[in-house]
Amino acid sequence: MESMKPPDGVLKVAAGVAGAAVIGPLAAPLMPVLAGIAVAGLGIFAAGSILGQVVDGVKQKGEREDIEDRLPFNG
Repeated sequence: MESMKPPDGVLKVAAGVAGAAVIGPLAAPLMPVLAGIAVAGLGIFAAGSILGQVVDGVKQKGEREDIEDRLPFNG
């Protein structure tokens, strides 16, 4: 007499479909929240990058020579 146990592949597919059926309706309302978190993270990263460039520019301002000293016809 043959075993009534289904093949392993069928069980994996059934588990995947059942998981998607449970998580799918919960994930849809959370997508705008995840998108908002991503946009906020990018904004914080951009602000930090700009702030870092400003700080580097201020630090190097004292080290740079004035442009008038580099003009070829400065008499």
